[in-house]
Amino acid sequence: MKKLFLFSAIIILSGCATKNYGRQGELTQYEKDNLSCHEIALEEAKVQGYLDHVEKESQFDGRSVLSFLGDFGVGNVMEKKAAIKSANARLVQLKELARMKKCDEVVE
Repeated sequence: MKKLFLFSAIIILSGCATKNYGRQGELTQYEKDNLSCHEIALEEAKVQGYLDHVEKESQFDGRSVLSFLGDFGVGNVMEKKAAIKSANARLVQLKELARMKKCDEVVE
């Protein structure tokens, strides 16, 4: 009975152990129409900060151990890949917007 309880507790805790980074949203039409070159640069810096945060948080810790017990760490790997994919997609959109608005030609 104790073994069943221990196994159940590990499974329950491992479900809560998967790390969650959130996602970066795609640029809205409003952003595309209204962001200035300066604001685009700020948004690019925010996305880079988010990527740095994901990398730091994905380091091995106690949640990694619990996650490994539940799903061999697959959930954490999938979550990290999805977070990075969303950030990279936003970064590409920002760079394209900067190119379209000729931000590299603007000297501030």
